[in-house]
Amino acid sequence: MFRKALWLLLFFSFHSLADPTATQDVSQEVATQAPMVNGLVAEHAMIKNDMEAAGQRINQLETSWKNTTSEMNRDLIQQQAVTDIRNTSRRIDKFLEQARVANTPEAIALAEDLVKDEIRFFEARLTSASTDLSNLFAQYEKSSADEQLLVLFNINDFYAYINWLISERAANIKLLEGWQIDTTAEQQQLNREITNYADFMTAYLRNNTRMRELLENEITSLPADARTAMETRVATQNRLVQSAVNNLREVVVLMAAQGLPVDHYNELIFKTTGNLAEAVVDFGTLKTVVIGFYEDFVDWIKSNIGGLISRLLLFTVLMGAAVLIARLVRRVIARAVTHKRAKLSTLVQEFFVKIGGNIVVVFGLLFALAQVGLDLTPVLTGLGVAGIVIGFALQDTLSNFASGMMILIYRPFDVGDFVEAGGVAGKVGKMSLVNTTIRTFDNQVFLVPNAKIWGETIKNLTSERLRRVDMVFGVSYGDDVVKVEEILHDIVTGHPKVLSTPEHMIRVQLLNESSVDFIVRPWVKTEDYWDVYWDITREVKVRFDREGITIPFPQRELHIHGQVKSDLPVDRATVRQLDCREQTVAC
Repeated sequence: MFRKALWLLLFFSFHSLADPTATQDVSQEVATQAPMVNGLVAEHAMIKNDMEAAGQRINQLETSWKNTTSEMNRDLIQQQAVTDIRNTSRRIDKFLEQARVANTPEAIALAEDLVKDEIRFFEARLTSASTDLSNLFAQYEKSSADEQLLVLFNINDFYAYINWLISERAANIKLLEGWQIDTTAEQQQLNREITNYADFMTAYLRNNTRMRELLENEITSLPADARTAMETRVATQNRLVQSAVNNLREVVVLMAAQGLPVDHYNELIFKTTGNLAEAVVDFGTLKTVVIGFYEDFVDWIKSNIGGLISRLLLFTVLMGAAVLIARLVRRVIARAVTHKRAKLSTLVQEFFVKIGGNIVVVFGLLFALAQVGLDLTPVLTGLGVAGIVIGFALQDTLSNFASGMMILIYRPFDVGDFVEAGGVAGKVGKMSLVNTTIRTFDNQVFLVPNAKIWGETIKNLTSERLRRVDMVFGVSYGDDVVKVEEILHDIVTGHPKVLSTPEHMIRVQLLNESSVDFIVRPWVKTEDYWDVYWDITREVKVRFDREGITIPFPQRELHIHGQVKSDLPVDRATVRQLDCREQTVAC
């Protein structure tokens, strides 16, 4: 009893000693805040009533949305519902700002209560929107191709609507955290919902991607005239996949803001689109993508290792057999083309040997690829298109190739022949289907395109075993013709390389202006042509000089008629020759 009395005395003593001014300020502040708090209480009650009324209106709008089939009416209903939700949310935001300014326990308590009501309001809207989205998916499957595009627009609108509701819920939770209010339960609930939503979108995206791949594979097995309808389905499926990818990317952004793991979802986006820029890229995503590729590769190897080894062995055996057959074919062709009766040129022989073996190898490669399961249709189609493109790009080369084929077939010359072709004279050193190498007599090497050779005159100097040496020698009119013929005959028959058969020819060919011309035409082996030509030419000069036979040079005799004037200088005269045929002036 005594202790209680003592404590009461001390309490009243300290209270009486307190600052009267401070007590007065507190009283004034309480008096000022009282009307604001009262106003917040009234506003809080009105907002809660309006929120409940808005929820009922939105439920009615959602019922009307389900019952209507007009896309325009659905858009109007959806816009009205979103407008009601936004108006309610803006009013709540204004109330929260006022509560922050008041900053009293009563105001904060009212704000906390209102935020939690708004969270529950958004949860109800999310539940309803999720149900409507599932109904839209079912409606999309039942719609025609023209109606599906409109349904897809509604699906995209619902994606945006749901994402906005989730972001609003996340913003309210962060607001409560700023007021030091425990939001663990609400945060966990939101994280579960976002994760479930992302998992749903992941499954939906995978199913649509798999369906698209099945449709694309089916197109390849259809004839060209039956692909139109299937291509339309593929285009529609592509729109679904792209829509799901875009929405999953938005959900990943929301998850990243909540600190949730997103690498798995980014990997799916990357694998679906093939574009890393489509994903929300960070180091973790890159790591997950690399690991995912490695794991997929390992799984693929494990599941296909048996088939890979068997196919590899089969391919190796078939290619080995093709190479062996190609060698055998080359030997058979080589024996055939080098036979004496074949009489084929060296170029023809090399061509047939190479082309025969290469054809066997190419067909063996195609056969081996077909046996291991490779579809050769696109390969052959690509080779055909590439052949057309290369043909246009290599017109000149193909022209040379065609000319080489003509040279190969008609054989106007062969390696080792002396020819005049393409403006070049010399010995053929090497021949191919594109060009011919000619070495001139002064040891220059020319690489002449076959098109130029085939397009011009070809002169083969060594194609025949025997050649006639054509030579012309002139003597003066005063020499004995019979003696000259005897000398020439002696020179020709005395040369060891001149053939007796065919018989040589020595005749007077022409009575020229300054000489009597003899033709000398001995026959020789082709390889002895120039030796005989040079030897006989030298011997003719030596024997003519020894026998006194004159080899004349061009000359003219002048006959002067008339009298020369005496007053002209002795060393200078002008001679006029009057003749019925010509007039000549000499100085």
